[in-house]
Parts: sequence; C-alpha cells; structure tokens
Amino acid sequence: MRTSRGLRGRGAEGQDRPRWRAKERHRRERVRREAVDAGGMLEAWIAAQGLPHARVETLEALDPRAYLQETAQLDLTLTAAERLRRLAVALEGRLSEAEQPRGWLSLERLYAVAQALDPKDAEVEISRAFTAERCASLVEDRPEVRRRMLGVGRAAALRAIALRPRDAEARVALGMLAYSFRDGSIEEALRWFEEALSLSPALGWARLYRAHCLHDLKRWGEAAQAYEEVNPAFLVGNLAWRLDLLHEQRAWCLLQAGDRAGAVSGFLEVLRRYEREPALAEHQLLKELTAAAEGPLQEELQERFEHLQRALGCSVDREGLEDVSQEEPAVSSPHAGGSSAD
Repeated sequence: MRTSRGLRGRGAEGQDRPRWRAKERHRRERVRREAVDAGGMLEAWIAAQGLPHARVETLEALDPRAYLQETAQLDLTLTAAERLRRLAVALEGRLSEAEQPRGWLSLERLYAVAQALDPKDAEVEISRAFTAERCASLVEDRPEVRRRMLGVGRAAALRAIALRPRDAEARVALGMLAYSFRDGSIEEALRWFEEALSLSPALGWARLYRAHCLHDLKRWGEAAQAYEEVNPAFLVGNLAWRLDLLHEQRAWCLLQAGDRAGAVSGFLEVLRRYEREPALAEHQLLKELTAAAEGPLQEELQERFEHLQRALGCSVDREGLEDVSQEEPAVSSPHAGGSSAD
C-alpha cells in the first residue's frame, strides 16, 4: 500500500528509520569486550569534535587519513577500517539529510577507504549497505541517483555475505533494499528476511519486516501469525509506537482472513489504548482502523473511532484509504498506517 498523510500529518514511515539504523549499526559491536569499550571511547571522541553536527562542507573536506592519524593516538583496539566505519555511522544522520548524492558520496568515500584498508571486513560492507538504503530513501526526484545508491548497497551486502556466509544482518540489509523502493520486490525482500531469521530467529527487524511483506502480499492468515510472533520487547523506546501499529495491522489481517471476532477484538484494543492516551494516535496514519470502522466493522467500531477523532481535534485524511484493499502488492517505502511499518 502506498503512503498517505495521517491524523496530524505524519509522513511516509521511512522518516523514522534513522533511529533504528543507528541502533542496528552501532550496531553490531565486536565480540571482544575491549572492542566494545573502545567503540564507546571513539564515539565519544567523534562527538567531542562536533563532527555529527558539523557543516556539510566541513565533512566533505574531512581527510580520512588525518582522522586515522588522530584517532591512532587514542588507546583503542579498533582497526583503521573499523574506526572509519564508526565515523561513517556517526555522520550518516547529518550527511543523509544533505543534498544528494552529495552527502552519500561523502559517506561512500569513508567506506571506500575502509574497504581498501581491509577488504575482508564484513562490518564495513553491512554498514555501507544500510547507509545506501537510507540515503536512497531520501531521494525522491532523481531515480537514476537512487538506482546507483541501491546498486552500491546491494553489492556491499552481497560482499558481506561472501565474507561471512551466515551473516543475518547482511540479509536484513538486502531485504530492506528490495522492500523499500518501487523498483524493488516484496517477494525478494521476504526471501531475504526469512533467510535472516533462519540464521538468527530472534532478529527483531527481520521478524517485523517478514510480517510486513506477508501483509503487502495479502497472505492474510500468515501475516496475522507473523505479527503475533514479533517480540513486543523489541518495540520499546523510540520504537514503541510501532507496537500500536502492529496491533492495528494484525487486526486488519485477521479481518481479511475471515476472523471477524478476532479483528474486532484487536481493533477495540487499539482504540482502548488511544482512548487512554490520545497523544499516541497523533502520529499514526490509522488507515486500516479507519477502513474497518467506516467499512465492514462500522457497527462495532465507528462510534468509538469518531470519539477518538473528536478527542484529537481532527479527522483522518481519506487520501489513499482505498489502498488498504488494493489488489496490487505495494513496493514502496515502509509506511506507517495502512500497510507495513518500517
């Protein structure tokens, strides 16, 4: 399903992804304890230099060799390639929001030097793939630039798998690269997420996006079960809003699968939560809840849903609501509302 504006204008869900990428990639700390401590020291040093908030022109002019010389003076156990990878991750937020491909090329320069220093470092390639996906998600009007970014990201993730054949995170990256863009493939994304889960069953993002893929493919019964299998402990902190969305999506899947009673129960639980804390609904699209309350479950839901709308002082934007029952699978960015959430 395609994205639409929500109750109070939350955009396409890809806007939230900087937070999860930072978590994902700070992602894969080295196994050795001293490396973890060293990583924290390096991140603190990068922050102390003001680099994550520096001007784009300053970051473009940053000399990777000079950075390596300076950080070599720190008491670290990190390789030069790993120090560059962590610098790229720290600068990703700033440079992904810059004019593209300008920002992405600055990050690519860091990854390219890191790869040259250690061609066998799979972590560099995984981070490179996620960075390409994030930057590509912010390029709307230049499809040729986006295709170039996606190509680089896919190549990097495939190199990571060649280096570490049983790496689950690289497969998540390939799944995101296939899922998040209109020239991608939901079926291909599903295959990558399922491969990732076969290697790491507790991997939260793979489990969540597997459910999204099944949802978008209208495999309703499987999707409802897949949403049920997502560990709610994974969706905490900045991700907590996703749990509400997950319950809404699961209820819609149950409705489409013919379980009307289960769907009513699920949607009522969503409504009860928003009635207790209306602010939680402000940044949700509520596409599927709206479609159910104004359609097949009007008798059970509409009165309480309209009360929620009044409590929020607004009404749901109807733009795109028809997409909820659209026959054609979505191949757009992960989205927050009628379809899969990123």
